[in-house]
Amino acid sequence: MRLFFYLFILVVAACYTYMAFSDLTFLTNRGRMGPGFFPRILGVTMVVAMLMAILIDIKNKTLFSGAQDSQYQDAAVLIGLSLTFGVMLMVLGYVIAIPAYIGATLCYFNRGKHKTNAAVTVAVPVVIHFLFGTLLNASLPHGLWW
Repeated sequence: MRLFFYLFILVVAACYTYMAFSDLTFLTNRGRMGPGFFPRILGVTMVVAMLMAILIDIKNKTLFSGAQDSQYQDAAVLIGLSLTFGVMLMVLGYVIAIPAYIGATLCYFNRGKHKTNAAVTVAVPVVIHFLFGTLLNASLPHGLWW
């Protein structure tokens, strides 16, 4: 199960890094940090971290450790929810996609704790909006109809 999950994250990180290097400039024409500065650093770090995790697990012989069927199901659900989130983020925007993703993920993995799940589902998008939308003045995805 670890290899399955690591490879998924590695592929996503590699695609993210490719987009950061191909579509975004590292510096502006004035020599300041451009829109590709942070995504490039983050993407390379993610790829290196996943490769290191795979190599460490190979060294420790835990990469192919006996996983239960429920772990495969959990990994598949998380990957499915993450892919759905990516599509929803582009189509519906962050206002709908982030709470839906967090809520669905918590409902699946944190069953029975409805108050905590609801609080996190509301708090995280508010913090994201405040941090990125207000403090950093970054544009958040609005979706096709916004």
